[in-house]
Amino acid sequence: MVVPVDKVDRVHHEWTLRFFGLLVLVNFFRLLAYYEVHSTDKLRPQVKDDVKVTKIRVPSRDKGRYITAYVYEPVNMPAGPRPVNVNIHGSGFCINAFYGNSRWFNYCVASNLQCYVIDSDYRKAPEYPFPLAIYDCQDVINWVFTQHEKFDLDRVSMTGFSAGGNLALATTNHFGPDKIKAVTSFYAPLDGSTSNASVGDSGVEKGPFRSGVIMDNFVFSVFFAAYVTLQCDPGDPRISVMNLPLERLPDHILFVAGDADTLYPESVRFYQHVMKNGRSSQQRHCRFLSVPNEAHAFDEQPKCPESVAWRDKAFAQTIDLIRSSWTLDALSSVHSPRKMHSSKESPSIDGTASDDLSNPANQTITTMSQPRGPDGELIPAPSIRM
Repeated sequence: MVVPVDKVDRVHHEWTLRFFGLLVLVNFFRLLAYYEVHSTDKLRPQVKDDVKVTKIRVPSRDKGRYITAYVYEPVNMPAGPRPVNVNIHGSGFCINAFYGNSRWFNYCVASNLQCYVIDSDYRKAPEYPFPLAIYDCQDVINWVFTQHEKFDLDRVSMTGFSAGGNLALATTNHFGPDKIKAVTSFYAPLDGSTSNASVGDSGVEKGPFRSGVIMDNFVFSVFFAAYVTLQCDPGDPRISVMNLPLERLPDHILFVAGDADTLYPESVRFYQHVMKNGRSSQQRHCRFLSVPNEAHAFDEQPKCPESVAWRDKAFAQTIDLIRSSWTLDALSSVHSPRKMHSSKESPSIDGTASDDLSNPANQTITTMSQPRGPDGELIPAPSIRM
């Protein structure tokens, strides 16, 4: 794979009219995104007082450059090194405005698990295309592993939304399961190597949905072209993370996607790939949450009570997965592969399993019933339901 570099070793697109055209289009979409984020902000709850948020600057591998991140820290968290979850926000690999949209998720994880959450930024395409965003995520994880007095380095996990889910999987693969104990991907693009991947056309019919957005094929194609330069192979496992070696991923993996999302089939295929080809411990712990009648980023702008309920269920199952990966006796508590749940009704906290495990839409998984710490201890933290 050959990627052009300039005299300061910065990876970039070729300096052509195509690149400048992408730059104009992406900046136009960035303006629209800022408006959307502002107009939907009221749909995302604010962080409550029991968790404080601090802005930090993490040193990158490039001398003199830093990566912005926000640290979520419970006010009454027990003393000593604590577990940490690193979250990577959605962006289409291009949009800065979506940084911060995961604040309620980050709050829920920090408050319910009494752990640190680091919400990391990263460089955006087309100015900084593949693989620079991955390098930033790697640098944040490398920094985490230098902070042994602050973080419990035996209990580190990653989560990511949309493009951030892709980056979280690629970063987790880089460090391996000995360091990253769990990873959750929310509605991420996972396979750029298929014939229609560059325009986001997965064959999903665009039916009715409650919340979220249906990504336009043209907008998706602009984001894809901005991130993946012409010199790159879209099948590179760091882009098409579906091709990552499963032995480099942890046992605890969760995929979350709405069945009205054009990226939904990719999450289904990755889950089925793990369940067919993963090691036995991965098959026991890997989960998929199929969310009925929801589109892309439904959790960031839930427009009805049903969407709020499914957002809370998705967050609860992520918390449950992370806790399970951090709990010493997690293996003894799981005896069979988890199942996905898809119901046309509002979700109950426990769900019910279907006997037909061959159909991903008929499967369910369990979730936590009340807040617990990373060792499974009960803690006085608020419920994540609004």
